[in-house]
Amino acid sequence: MSFLPDWAPNLHPLLVHFPIAILFTAVLIDIAGLFLKEQPFWRRAAVLLYVLGGISVFATYLAGEQAADSVFLPSEANALLTEHSDLGQWTFWFYGGYAVLRLIVFLTGLSKRMIVHLPMVFIAAGGLVLLFSTAEHGAELVFRFGVGVQAVDLSVESVGAPTDSLAIALSSPSIAEDSSWSWKPTRATAWRSAMAFVEGESALTSSMMDAGERGDVLGLTVDGEPVLFLVDLPLSDTQVDAAVNLDNFEGIFMFVHNVRDADNFGFMAIGNGQMRQGRSENGDIYVLDTKDFSASGWHTYRVVSDGTHVRAYSGKTLITHGHGEAHEPGSIGIRINGSGTVLLDFLKVQRIR
Repeated sequence: MSFLPDWAPNLHPLLVHFPIAILFTAVLIDIAGLFLKEQPFWRRAAVLLYVLGGISVFATYLAGEQAADSVFLPSEANALLTEHSDLGQWTFWFYGGYAVLRLIVFLTGLSKRMIVHLPMVFIAAGGLVLLFSTAEHGAELVFRFGVGVQAVDLSVESVGAPTDSLAIALSSPSIAEDSSWSWKPTRATAWRSAMAFVEGESALTSSMMDAGERGDVLGLTVDGEPVLFLVDLPLSDTQVDAAVNLDNFEGIFMFVHNVRDADNFGFMAIGNGQMRQGRSENGDIYVLDTKDFSASGWHTYRVVSDGTHVRAYSGKTLITHGHGEAHEPGSIGIRINGSGTVLLDFLKVQRIR
């Protein structure tokens, strides 16, 4: 049984006010202690509040990481979530370290010396800027984008199809001014001229196939040789949305991003009962996160590469969340390594910064 109320999406919104209130109060009491230095109560109270504040920041940060992995975001909120998460981590390290330092200074009696106490107060007060910025980002996620608000219904089925009539006629991606693009294949082979093949162009057979309610979709058939194709538009931080069916395919299917060449790219891979998040660096594969995952039937996927964070969703559910160095700009596309036919309904790439 969950102790959370029905309206609360997770624990994070119930905790966020504690570190704000505790740490602001701690700084105010600390400042009072500068003027009432003959009364030890103020120093003791400030130290106690800093320790409690450090603990509350830690708990709030952990709850925030869990919350970030439990919500499905509107596209425009991805960059803001990444910044909020990073600021939360910096706030935790700042006030966690400060609480330990301040406790040591108090226990050794150094806090009685004004030359020590005064700089410590300024450091704590400066940290409030970081705390405020973190809270401001969190408030914007809720009040601007409705993140965690139950009334918000974000559809993942509405993305994808370009509205550019010429792009539809040519079966090529529709490209926006900021280099974002969307692709709804309508012809069996005409799309190839709009793509850059990095691997295996001759090994890929493509055809239009009937997918029932989805209408005609693109069938990509391979037989053991790796195939990698992409739209040659370098981007840094992106969101990829797609609908794919892997029922008639055996092997590894990848959404690849920040592709610089055949050996250097980021990826979300599906295959062998798993979803993996990682990167290829000079041909060496580094896996950042792995989860058990079954890809039966049609799935709508989302892959977000934003700075040091890479998140992958199936529908509205986050499956993997990897962390690593920020990617260099690169192109986005698909890599297929196996045998059988992959069905693709649409592919959409959105620049998020």
